[in-house]
Amino acid sequence: MALAAGAALAAGACGGRVVVDGFEPTDGTGGSGATPSSATPGSSGVGQGGDIGEGGAPPIPPLVKQEFVELVAGESVAVVVPPGTLGITAVAQLMTSPPSWEPIGIKSITGPDGRMLVTDYSIPGTMALFYNQGIGTAAVPQTGTAATVPLVPGTYWIATGDGSSGPLAAPARLSVWRRQTLDGRFHGGKIDINAFIAGNAISEEYMQRALLAAYRGFVGLDVGSITVHHIGSEWASVDEERLPGVLEQTAGALGRPALNVIAVSEFHGRLAGAAGATPAAPAVAVEHGTHLSGIVVTLFEDPGVDTIILRHELGHFAGLFHTTEFYAGFADPLDDTSQCDDVLSQLEGCPDYDNIMFPTGGDLSSTMTPQQTTIVQASALYRGIVEDGGGAAAPLPAGPGTPASGAPVAPPAPSGDARAAAPDRRAWGAALPPRAAILLGGHFCGHSAAGGAGFFARLGAAGGADAGQLLAVGRDEGAPVHARARALAAAGRSAAASAPSARVVAELQAIAADPRQPRQTRLGAIQGVASASPAAARALAARLLADPDEVVERTAIRAAR
Repeated sequence: MALAAGAALAAGACGGRVVVDGFEPTDGTGGSGATPSSATPGSSGVGQGGDIGEGGAPPIPPLVKQEFVELVAGESVAVVVPPGTLGITAVAQLMTSPPSWEPIGIKSITGPDGRMLVTDYSIPGTMALFYNQGIGTAAVPQTGTAATVPLVPGTYWIATGDGSSGPLAAPARLSVWRRQTLDGRFHGGKIDINAFIAGNAISEEYMQRALLAAYRGFVGLDVGSITVHHIGSEWASVDEERLPGVLEQTAGALGRPALNVIAVSEFHGRLAGAAGATPAAPAVAVEHGTHLSGIVVTLFEDPGVDTIILRHELGHFAGLFHTTEFYAGFADPLDDTSQCDDVLSQLEGCPDYDNIMFPTGGDLSSTMTPQQTTIVQASALYRGIVEDGGGAAAPLPAGPGTPASGAPVAPPAPSGDARAAAPDRRAWGAALPPRAAILLGGHFCGHSAAGGAGFFARLGAAGGADAGQLLAVGRDEGAPVHARARALAAAGRSAAASAPSARVVAELQAIAADPRQPRQTRLGAIQGVASASPAAARALAARLLADPDEVVERTAIRAAR
């Protein structure tokens, strides 16, 4: 790393300080520690999801960080990648407290052969944007040409900027995290998870079970520690403007690297209809409390569907894009994934429909290609193992001031097979156009919504605009809960788009007020009422004051504003 530091100084940045995962460097930087079992106030420690430390401590650090400061926008720093490297993750960050809302990101990455891997904050042909509010990321590999094992060694040049061509808004640093093993091959590792529950969006027990079912064994990784935290109910409903704020609530979380998973009750605004939102691809597993520090999901207590939601969003978090986007001409930059000419018109006829990163989650089979798997395994997501039969590194310590608590408690074992069955729409979706039923029953994430048209616009374009048909799905107790919720929300929008129907509004109000209905179904009905008639939404909010379900009450009040 000395060569990289020297080259960086010549390029206009100071730095090169090295911190390693699970080791105590001789110069005192970085650190090591036992697997944390503590939690911030209002949190409960939940213990090991796997057998951590089998085979003993690794002989070399699996994750090494090099840091550069005094960055100059547009000027490159040199990062030397030695043999044995699986991947690097670059994190540019404005050095402010609290986190800045000014943009910063990775402007370009050039490989040892001179090939541009990132150019102008993106990868050509994708919808990638490698800048964000206060922090921006990019990784190698994220393209098929770089998805080799091990990564091609040599000098990589990384430039930062503000998302355009202006100066940086504040002093900034660039951290480059390099994942390595003894032989440059993947040998496994542990994903530590901080689970954040907004209000009473989901029970602790189900949250733990869902995380274990989704991530234990996924791409050859295991679950390490799970720690459950609780945040305020004011974060239970999230739109695109509140998404960065809810990610800030991860500040003080335990361990690094770690995946922060925030469970909320619903998405609204441009994110309405979504089941998950990841702020960037890749996002940040090595620092908590930033605007990229986690994924945000709604869980439906349907293990098959929730597994797809969690795995799809983790794919984005680790650096994967959709195999094909809803927007024609945009796809991932991988060589071994298929692409679809027109996602919305073909859907299950698309050649990539079976892939976990298809924009709707595909056929729910969790299929991944070798290059997709390589990108997740090369990320900074987990505590690595560097040799066959070795043990995972201990985590880097939590941020300063994080209190400790008692010994962890073992989480419940996952139940059933994590692989989901293909959705059966023959009954509940029979009256709908097939493409509309697929959209209602599939996954939809904030990555798709960020490009412009949201879920309900696409549903209408697929033929899902008949309020009567949508109401029928919403009433059908045999339909998946997430499909019912979306159908009821869409029914209200359809009624508003044509002529407000008293019958539609009355049915939506009745479902919203029925405590026998699943929570998510009631929330969808509330969204539908608010879209169809603001006056009816205010009346419904008054009716639901002091409802036994606090989430329903708060959602009705918000929707009536």
